[in-house]
Amino acid sequence: MESVKLVSSPASLISHRFGAAASETRSVSPSPSLPPISREQALLESFFHALSQFAFDKAKDQVEKEKETKRLPLVSSTPWSSLLITLSRLALAEKMYFSLPFIAKKFFRKDSVRDSFKALIIDFKRIEESTHSSSSTGSPLEGSLLAELCRHLCQFSQARQELIDFYESMAIMGSSSNVNYSDLSNMIDEICRRHNKGFHHPILDSLKSCFSFEVDILCNLLKAQCDMADWKFLSSLLHLHESHVKLSSWCQFLPPVELSASLTLKKSLFGSTPKKHLEAPFLYQWLGKLQDALVSKFTLYFYQILSRQTTPVDMKPLTARASIDYIGRITAFIRRSDAFSVCMLLDTHQLEQYQGHGYHLPHDIKEKPSGLGAFPAVFSFPGDQPVDHWPNIVSILLDRVNELNSMEKIVYFFDIRVQSTYFLTRVDPRMTVVVIFNSKRSEKDSFVTSFLTETATLIRNTKIFAMLKQGGKS
Repeated sequence: MESVKLVSSPASLISHRFGAAASETRSVSPSPSLPPISREQALLESFFHALSQFAFDKAKDQVEKEKETKRLPLVSSTPWSSLLITLSRLALAEKMYFSLPFIAKKFFRKDSVRDSFKALIIDFKRIEESTHSSSSTGSPLEGSLLAELCRHLCQFSQARQELIDFYESMAIMGSSSNVNYSDLSNMIDEICRRHNKGFHHPILDSLKSCFSFEVDILCNLLKAQCDMADWKFLSSLLHLHESHVKLSSWCQFLPPVELSASLTLKKSLFGSTPKKHLEAPFLYQWLGKLQDALVSKFTLYFYQILSRQTTPVDMKPLTARASIDYIGRITAFIRRSDAFSVCMLLDTHQLEQYQGHGYHLPHDIKEKPSGLGAFPAVFSFPGDQPVDHWPNIVSILLDRVNELNSMEKIVYFFDIRVQSTYFLTRVDPRMTVVVIFNSKRSEKDSFVTSFLTETATLIRNTKIFAMLKQGGKS
């Protein structure tokens, strides 16, 4: 929460300073504890703060009004007037960026968002160069401060281009049933590393905080996904908590009146996003949906350890609060299909430090499981792992591993000896969902195959990734 305080405090300062400086007929003495700043600097601080609040039209109007008030020419004649024109286009580019139109219908129209940021880089560099040769003194910012600001805005525009590439890669990978989350995680980590110390000018504090929220949330969500795929309880929980905190903090960046009127923040990590949504951009809402989907996945993957913390009666409403109630879906499926059990099997081969359910002390090293023990049931419902069926399940998994690795097949097997039917499908590289029937069932049973296909799609977050291609409403 410290980051919010650091930003919200200057926000009130910006409002005070710019409001006081906006009138040319009256002057307000600055606070004794604050150094005086120019009217132009107050305008810039207010502009970038508005961008950080997703108030793109408001930010654009501010610089447009400044041009009209000062009767600046439409064609740039000084570095200051050039900057105002370019900032107006930056506000429009940011508005488009947060609706992700560069993914939707990418091959059917010009990539205007990417082109906008390319043009902004060229213009900011041109303004920076002109400040060194210009003899105009029409603005207190014309000189080293203006040049420095443009240099930092070039860095910001470059970072935006890299994030556009990242979201496009994410959308492409999301269309596959076998998403390489590690590659995506490494990509966003590299963007974080490259721009961690970039565009840090004090006037851009609000903009830098907004950028940091976005990339930090992405980093934590993708790391949580990778950790869950390797069944790491504590690290995936910590990453989910961190992304939840940053989403909540980013939301508090918005104007207090709008926030209290239309949105109630989630105090708990476990629970779906409130039904009443703030008029936030598509990208912000999409990050919230990905967060909710991963929290739901966490409740399934670690259901056994979570259920130990409360009673079965209290656990049911807790899982029902998740955006995807996996336990409710499985319960309904078993009731309607008369399935004996639904399990999730983990392949522990080449998995570092597998120690079983829950958190374990770092020095509590256990012997690596082997044989049937190398394929434990991390989830089983209803009841415990069906040990009598486990040799059959592991044998099927090993015999049909290539089909399962395709991440698209549903493997069917009927054991005539024990009159049991097994359906298996791979949902994560190490995770396989198994449905067991104590009777013969058809391989083409549509109710069973639909349940497994839909469950795999939800667990892989395919639908969430597909939303990227839809983009925000224009």
